[in-house]
Amino acid sequence: MPEDDGFIGPLNPDEPVYRIYPLWFFEEALRLKTLVLLTPNKWDDPFEFLPERSAIDLEGVQTPLEGFLKPAFAQCWSRTKESDTLWRAYSRVSKDPHTRRNIHPREEGVQVRSTPRKLLDALRKWVSPDYIDSCFIGTARYGSAEQIQQFIANRVGQHREAAFTKARDRAEVLLLKRLAFVHEKEVRLIYVEQRKEPPPEEKELIRVPIDPNALFDEVAFDPRLEPFERCEHEDRSRKLKYSGPFRDDGLYRGCLLQIIVEKP
Repeated sequence: MPEDDGFIGPLNPDEPVYRIYPLWFFEEALRLKTLVLLTPNKWDDPFEFLPERSAIDLEGVQTPLEGFLKPAFAQCWSRTKESDTLWRAYSRVSKDPHTRRNIHPREEGVQVRSTPRKLLDALRKWVSPDYIDSCFIGTARYGSAEQIQQFIANRVGQHREAAFTKARDRAEVLLLKRLAFVHEKEVRLIYVEQRKEPPPEEKELIRVPIDPNALFDEVAFDPRLEPFERCEHEDRSRKLKYSGPFRDDGLYRGCLLQIIVEKP
């Protein structure tokens, strides 16, 4: 792919990618018709915003590297369709013993499916044509903590304060993750701020306008839920104008294996 097309790493623009939303945020996306991208300092893993926490020696003075970094915003997706690990990490289901209803609905997850091309197109439509080179989507690069630290140190050693000033370089460093997270097979939608005067409200997040029915190819509620709860969620999604398909993989559904053995 050409260098400036916005795709980073080995990524098929039309392959399925998945995101598990908290139920409330999924419904908000349908209601407000927006994608929310957050700044790196809102992420859980401190290694994912290591440049912001690094310093560079400039003429004997320790200077925070953060002052040379353009603001960036991202949203995380995955190439993994079905994963017990991801459901348990991003969705909490604990059933009332009498009603069988989940007692933690605010912590319940909803998986949506899209493609890298659709996500990048939505982001590029949000910015003016002058800033489409600020928009990226890429696959995470996994390595040890030492490898990530060495990569950043080498880059700063070679380019000093200009190490991550280019938008693509800034995006690429936001794709570095430790090996402990390799099971997520993460894909990140990234916006690097290059506008001279961005709106003041865009300090910690940006809201990208979307058409949920064009962006989300399908929706799957936590497969641990009872059928009546999934039906309730589907009905509410329809009332919020989602018109696409729902998927039920039956990941936790029991089965009866019937084996026919012929007589000798």
